[in-house]
Amino acid sequence: MNKRIKYLVLTMIVAIALGGCGKKTDDAKSMDQLHSELGVPVRTSPIAISTYQQELKYNAALSGIQESTASAMVGDVITNIRFKVGDKVQKDDIIVKFPPNTPAAQYEQAQSAFNSISAIHERMLRLKDQGAISQQDYDNVKTQFDVSKSNLQSSEQMINVRAPISGVITDIMVNVSDKVYPGQPLFTVSSTNGYKAIIMIPEGEISKVKQGSVVKATWEDITITGKVTMRALAMDPNQKAFRVEASFPGFNSKLSYGVTAEIGIQILNKPNVIVVERHLLVKENGDSFVWLAKGDKAVRVPVTTGLTDQLAYEITSGLEEGDLLITQGMKSLSEGAKIRIIEGN
Repeated sequence: MNKRIKYLVLTMIVAIALGGCGKKTDDAKSMDQLHSELGVPVRTSPIAISTYQQELKYNAALSGIQESTASAMVGDVITNIRFKVGDKVQKDDIIVKFPPNTPAAQYEQAQSAFNSISAIHERMLRLKDQGAISQQDYDNVKTQFDVSKSNLQSSEQMINVRAPISGVITDIMVNVSDKVYPGQPLFTVSSTNGYKAIIMIPEGEISKVKQGSVVKATWEDITITGKVTMRALAMDPNQKAFRVEASFPGFNSKLSYGVTAEIGIQILNKPNVIVVERHLLVKENGDSFVWLAKGDKAVRVPVTTGLTDQLAYEITSGLEEGDLLITQGMKSLSEGAKIRIIEGN
């Protein structure tokens, strides 16, 4: 009796196992049948004539197309900084102030001397107009007045450091109460009529970069277009690279100076060609082909490639404008397979 029960149990286990395997086979067959009946779902994109471009990619900081840094002319403590980074300033606006009694500037002495000679100059000018003194007597005083005025201006420039150009303050290197030394950089002003990028190009790529080459700078979702305006003829011995300067006209309030942008230097521009992205090309035994949708069938079409940057290929033969290129669903395709085109993304 026990042997009979064991036999029945074993028989049921085998039957269940075989039944499970059969169900998996049926499921697999049903997917093939679904593709056969409804078609393999694919997405397509019509072939269009475009421009093949090649770029060299780098990263570089964007500064003002014109930039100037002001430095201290005296060694003393800073008493006031009248602007902050990001502020717009006009040429000759006072940005940083030093004490008026700074010894090196001799501002107070120059101010006193100028006030004294100014009074004499005004009196001598009235006398000259009245004919009471000669032109030579007036000219002697006028010379002293001009020299004193120049001395005062020089002294004033030492204690009141002004913006060298109009633009935006992009950097302030000091703080109030800092004691600085003569020649120490204080702040930088960048003009607002464009951007500039300094790019260091390796020796192996510098021959591809030409004066006037189109350059695009991209930061987040903002792209600006400019050109190469300077290309060094000699390698920088420290960086082992060539210095290239690109300029971008115009100003975008959302694009701040100092950000690091992706720089693309265009080295090739070939219009009126067909371009296919690398992942849409299938390579077998050195040959290349793509999948096209023709009616409700998938057709494998051989193509000949030309220029490439390893991301996209120029197609020199095999495709025509208007062909429907299959862009998704290619892995499930076979020659002549029925397809179902899905619209949208």
